Amino acid sequence: MPKLARWYIQTALLYLALGTLLGAVILWNKGLPIAGAWRTLAAHIALVTWGWLLLLTLGVAYWILPCWGQERRRVWLAGAAYISLNVALWLVALAPWLRAAWPNAAGGALQAVACLAFALHAWPRVRKSAYGV
Repeated sequence: MPKLARWYIQTALLYLALGTLLGAVILWNKGLPIAGAWRTLAAHIALVTWGWLLLLTLGVAYWILPCWGQERRRVWLAGAAYISLNVALWLVALAPWLRAAWPNAAGGALQAVACLAFALHAWPRVRKSAYGV
C-alpha cells in the first residue's frame, strides 16, 4: 500500500476516534450538563463526515485505482488534496470557538479545492475496461 494511502486511512481512523469522542461528550451532556458541549456539534459532524468517511474513501481510491505504467502520476495533486482537506477540517472544527464566519467559508472553499485536486489526480486512472464493459 502506498505511503500516501496509509496517511489518508490512518488520519481517517484518527478522525473517527475524535468524532466519536465529541459525540460521546454531546450525549453525556444530555444527562449531566457540560458547559459548551453543544459547541462541539459542528466539529463532530465535520470530523465524522468529512474526516472519517471522505478521507477513508479517498485513501482507498488512491490505493485501488489502477496505475497505467509503473507509477502513479500527479501524486502531488493527491497530496495537495490531503493537506487541503485536513486544514479545512480543522478550520470548520475550530470555527465555533473563533466566533467568526470566515473559518467556515475558508473550510468550505478548501474542501472544494481538495475534492477538485483529487478528482484531477484520479481522472486519468479511470479508463474504459479492456472487455468493453
